[in-house]
Formats: sequence, structure tokens, C-alpha cells
Amino acid sequence: MARDPRLPHTKAEPISLSALTTAFCQRRADTLMSGMVLIWGFHFIVAKDALAHVSPQAFNALRFVVGLPIILPLAWRGRRALRLSWRDFALVTLLTLAGPVIYQIGFAEGIRRTTTTNTALIVSTIPAWTALCSMIIGMVEVRRQLLAGIGLTLIGATLVVLSRSESGLRLSHDDLLGSALVLGAAISGGVSDVFAKPVIDRLGAMPLAIWRFCLSAAAMIALAAPELSTLSSESVPLASVPNILYSGLLSNAAGFLVIHLAIHELGPTRMSSYFNFSPIIAAFAGVLILREPFSLWLLFGAALTLFGVMAVRRNAFLRRPAPSPDAAQVAEAAGR
Repeated sequence: MARDPRLPHTKAEPISLSALTTAFCQRRADTLMSGMVLIWGFHFIVAKDALAHVSPQAFNALRFVVGLPIILPLAWRGRRALRLSWRDFALVTLLTLAGPVIYQIGFAEGIRRTTTTNTALIVSTIPAWTALCSMIIGMVEVRRQLLAGIGLTLIGATLVVLSRSESGLRLSHDDLLGSALVLGAAISGGVSDVFAKPVIDRLGAMPLAIWRFCLSAAAMIALAAPELSTLSSESVPLASVPNILYSGLLSNAAGFLVIHLAIHELGPTRMSSYFNFSPIIAAFAGVLILREPFSLWLLFGAALTLFGVMAVRRNAFLRRPAPSPDAAQVAEAAGR
């Protein structure tokens, strides 16, 4: 069929590299967090296999040691930005102890005492604690749509976790103690991210991520020093090395950098909403890799979580500071 010569000639323009780069820069925090969600989701399987051979505290220390070759070169390149006053150093140390250090200890000790079902369910509440703390201190506006989105993510994550469980929740004495430890870790992680937001905005995402990683590594190595001194090739099988490398390089080191960038660009509430996707990725990874059974509850829970995260993403607005009296008088005079 011949082309009508009266019609204007149009040609589809290819997407340029600069356009893709611009789009990535505009959405880099969301893009990077989406990638980290995949890494964290598969990390459940990786960590579970490694912890069958290595103790939790030794595993935490090793994964931080493995991540140092990524963090230390970045620290050397940006050493000028890493200079802190003694007051800022004390503040960063406090944020590290109250956040990553407590989280790592509580998570490791908690999962040793309770089931992965209990642990995954409690960890999925981190976005709720982050949003609640943000609203209490007045960082974000309280909106019904935001609260509804948080509720949907919690319900969706619960359905996903329970759909994978064969035995359901357990409430023995050890399970209650382990769940309490994991709950404390989840609360500390969510709340510390909220209070880290103004420090990140002032000092920079990368410097604070580097400082918190190095301080966390020092704490983990000190806590696991007795176990690390007795480690041998027999206590750390060769088959566990890829798991430790994956955990240390991708889940841990890269995760520290991306989280701090996302807190700066998205805010702690929007950033933490991505954590609800990790149980979903872990569930589908279990279906594909471990041949675990698939259920409609898993699909339904994933859909609820997706809608909930979208609602949180669209309705988490930073609260604007109240205008000063002088500014209000000027605005009122201008309105006249």
C-alpha cells in the first residue's frame, strides 16, 4: 500500500543515552532501592544457608569485613568530606549504635531463638515504625491515605510471610524472647533512620553511610572477636564463601550506601516502604529456586503490598515549617 504524500513524514526518534541518564538521575533513589529489594530478597536464602555453618555474630562480622574493600576506597577518595567535629562524631556514633548495631545484634540473636516466619513478619513492620516516628516528631504530614497505605503494606507482608509458613507463628518461651529481640531491632532500625535524616541532609549521604558502616564494622568485629580468633577453614566451609561475599558486598556494603542516599532523596518514610518487598522477593525466590509451593495468598499479599507502597509513596509529604511571625506579617501586608 502506497504512502499518502500529503501526510507529514514522521520518524521515531531513538531514545538517547543522555535521556536515559537524565531519567535515571531523576529517579535514581527509587531505581537503586528497587535493585536493593531484589538483593535483599535473595539474601534470605543466602543467609539461611550460610548460618547453617557459621554462628550469627561471626557471620555479621565477616560480612562487614568483606564490605570494607568497597567502603574504604570511597572513604579515601572523599576523606575531606569525612572530617567531623567531635560533636558530630559523637552524634554519628550514637546514631550508629542505636541503629545498625542494635539491629544487627537483635536480628542475629532473635532469629537464632525463633522461626524465620516470626522474624520475617516482625521485620516487615519497620516501615510502620518509621512512618509512626516521622509523624510523631512532625517530620511528615498525617494523612489518612498514608495511614491506609501503611496498613495495606502490613497486611500484604503478613499474608506473604504466612503463605510461606508450614507451621505458622510459634509462641513458645524462646520464640517470645526471640521475637522481642527482633522487634527491638526493627524499632531501632526504623526510628534511627528518621533521626538520621537531618544529619544526612547536613553532612551528606555518602559520608554518613561510610562512617556508620565503619563504626558498625568495628562493633561487630569487637563483639565476635572470641569467635573470629578460633575460625578455621573447617568452621567456615568453602561452600559458604560465596554466600558471605554476596551478603557482605551486595546486601551490606551496597545496602548502606543506597539506604542513606534514599533517606536523603526520598525521606525515611518513603525509603522504608521498600522493605515490604523483600519478603515478597524472598517468597518468589523460594518458589523458583527452592521449589517451595505457590499459593494465591502469596499473590494476593504481594498485590496488597504493592498498592500499599504506592499509597505511601504518593502521600508521604514532609511537613513544611511554620512561617516566622515576621514572614507572616509580610505575607499579610502583601495580600492587602
